[in-house]
Amino acid sequence: MIYNYLFFIYGYLNNLGDSLVIMDIRTWIINNLPSEGIIVEAGTSNGNDTLFFSDHFKNGKVYGFEPVESCYLETLSKVGGRINIEIANVALSDKKGTSTFYLSDQFGADSGSSSLLKPKDHLRVHPDITFDKQIKVSTINLDEWFESKNIDYIDLMWLDIQGAEPFVLKTSPVALSRTKYLYTEVSLMETYEGVVQYQDFKTFLQEAGFVVVTEDLPWVDMGNVLFRNTRLT
Repeated sequence: MIYNYLFFIYGYLNNLGDSLVIMDIRTWIINNLPSEGIIVEAGTSNGNDTLFFSDHFKNGKVYGFEPVESCYLETLSKVGGRINIEIANVALSDKKGTSTFYLSDQFGADSGSSSLLKPKDHLRVHPDITFDKQIKVSTINLDEWFESKNIDYIDLMWLDIQGAEPFVLKTSPVALSRTKYLYTEVSLMETYEGVVQYQDFKTFLQEAGFVVVTEDLPWVDMGNVLFRNTRLT
């Protein structure tokens, strides 16, 4: 789960050199991204971030993906009917089809830790979160979706898919190359089985032309990183 309300320090390279500014990610988005921007959000979870995107990108388009039906319906209840929102009840993955999905539970409610990947160190670090239920969900490849929408660029891709982020991006080079900014959750240990950990993930993104704008890594297992595509800016 991406934690959006904590303040963090980010480094931004400009023609004066490196500077440090204390900023919240939502404030950064408001100050740096145009209202006509194209946003891809996966997964939407409870829809709070989706609602924020809809409010800010009034003249743009927000595309959300959420495979868990209860979360999908909760998102729809908050943004349903808005003309700049399109939500799909599917999971971004490496291919189109169906897949096993590991549902998380914390104190009887979804914890936001559900994943296409089987939990591993997550069970040890967060013993209050359990994964006792598995379901089948529909999946889609990001590149196939991107090309079907006839979109030129993605202003911000916001990925909160619990370890599956590298698998999605490595199988969607076209959409990745057309993304200006990427805000993604990263794994600092094997939170889920076979997960690509942050250093390897960062190397992959650097080879694709992305540089780190800010790292927010306050937790032992996971964190969030904002990347900028140098080939588009």
